[in-house]
Amino acid sequence: MLLSSFAVVPTRGFHSTLLARITLDDEDHTCSVFVLYTLPPSIIVDRHELVDHGIEFELWGESNLELPVFAVSQTNTSLLLSVRPVAPHVDEVLVDVPIHARYGLPLRGSMPRQLIEIPPPTCIRACPQSPTTADVSISEPPLNQSSMLRPYSHFLVSQTAHAVPAAKLDVPVGSLDDLPLVEAGTVAVVLTAFLWLVYRSWMCSKKLQSRHFIDKQD
Repeated sequence: MLLSSFAVVPTRGFHSTLLARITLDDEDHTCSVFVLYTLPPSIIVDRHELVDHGIEFELWGESNLELPVFAVSQTNTSLLLSVRPVAPHVDEVLVDVPIHARYGLPLRGSMPRQLIEIPPPTCIRACPQSPTTADVSISEPPLNQSSMLRPYSHFLVSQTAHAVPAAKLDVPVGSLDDLPLVEAGTVAVVLTAFLWLVYRSWMCSKKLQSRHFIDKQD
């Protein structure tokens, strides 16, 4: 079991997909394969979207999908996926995970951009008993809070992720150079709305006074 490739597609924009290609082995059919992602705070994973894709997963991290990156806790998100081949005796599987990027801090420049680095996932083979392999196994799960790993007692953690480069997602951010124009536009809109409300209030008051005067004459 090893991670043969890892990429983000497309590489630009707020909506993308993580693609991990995993080579499987047939050493022990009683074992299961899992993929563990450690995602930076700039990346959003929508649990409802994963459910719609039929992905079996566990997610730990920021649950608010609307907040910008500077308004959330600067801790990583952990995503554990169960990897199941689409057919028996398949030696390779492609795991795709839809992701989104949070709005970043504004920067100087006419069209500033932010480069988000996403580390490759870790592959985990979980077995109910000591696996029939020469690889060294551990008896403690890589994630103690995981309910998906709880039925297993031995785990093989692939070290190939260190040899696969991180994926990079390029997203636009706001420009601090536009701040004076935005502030001036905001003031103009608020002032215009205030003057319109004053005008409408004055017109309504004038109509009420006119009706009151007519009623008195009658």
